[in-house]
Amino acid sequence: MEEHLSRGRDRRFTVKEAVFQVIPDAHQKASGDGEYPANARQIMYAARPEIQRLTGQLLNDTYFTQVLLPAYIQEHPEQTDDWDVVYDARGHLWEPHTGREISLGTLGVREYLEAMQPPELADLVFELPELNREFPSKGPANRYGAILYVEKEGFLPLLEQVGLAERYDMAIMSSKGMGTTAVRTLIEELSGQVKILALHDFDKSGFSILGTLTRDTRRYTYTKEPDVLDLGLRLEDVEGWGLESEEVIHPTDAADNLELHRATPEEVAFLRGQLLPDGRYHGRRVELNAFTSDEFVNWLESKLEEHGISKVIPDAATLEYTYRRAAGLRRFRAILKNALHEVKRYASTLQVPDELGDCVKEELSKEPEQSWDQAIENLLPLDREEG
Repeated sequence: MEEHLSRGRDRRFTVKEAVFQVIPDAHQKASGDGEYPANARQIMYAARPEIQRLTGQLLNDTYFTQVLLPAYIQEHPEQTDDWDVVYDARGHLWEPHTGREISLGTLGVREYLEAMQPPELADLVFELPELNREFPSKGPANRYGAILYVEKEGFLPLLEQVGLAERYDMAIMSSKGMGTTAVRTLIEELSGQVKILALHDFDKSGFSILGTLTRDTRRYTYTKEPDVLDLGLRLEDVEGWGLESEEVIHPTDAADNLELHRATPEEVAFLRGQLLPDGRYHGRRVELNAFTSDEFVNWLESKLEEHGISKVIPDAATLEYTYRRAAGLRRFRAILKNALHEVKRYASTLQVPDELGDCVKEELSKEPEQSWDQAIENLLPLDREEG
């Protein structure tokens, strides 16, 4: 093993050079010669032995899946055009009222977008699977008018307890850390259909998270500019609510990064702080957690009202269709309730064949592939209502 690693070092392959050399074969192996989607980590596992042989170094999983593999795809668009590389979910979207939870990975977002078609107002049809009283919807049409992006999942229990999503007909989306490619794909597709709202800490990371949702990055280029509304935290919120700040040391000057993500000069001065003798900067930051729970809810509701987030009311045709559907379903349930009494009476008074076990054995001997309970159904007498 040491001899192999030594030869790898002698060839002076950098990690990037080795990865770029190995990725095509690794993708072919992981994807079954391109027939199936391949997870980024599957490609990493297929590539890792050869990369480590060429470099003499252990491969960092995250560096491969989050940096080098996307870089290779970006730099080789023609070669990778038909590659279906998928990334693990790093967050979720929760729809209001439906209880539907969407995994924010490549496949989860893809399936959600493919199913996202406004329901057609066809003839009223009432079948047993359609007994749900809620209007059938997949996606935002007639269901929600905004998406609240929260960088921290820790606030979700509080938002659920106060019923924020349902009271404002608003989906809630949370992703760990920076917005993923899947998150930005969803934002781009829904921008213009619903309002996209972003919550973040008042610090360098918070502004960077906001930036990944609103501008092109190395891993994702928008085909249309997304409309993302920044709810904060911003400096005016910190001062207006008297939120407590904490000290932070920046290894380098954060000003350029903050300005890139649209921080004001006053915000840059607050966050960057003072230059230290060793070249670092002594700044400040404020987390959303500086709010108490009641303050956070009050602050957030004021922001939602400021941006006109309100209940969804569909058009007149949809309202009339849903009114008739709801009336039909109520009558359907009433009929079924009455029918259940008749069904119970019929089943409890029905004459059961003598030696039922022997009858079942005989039925199974005729069709051995069926189960015993299927055989019992075949033994039932013909019901008059069935013709």
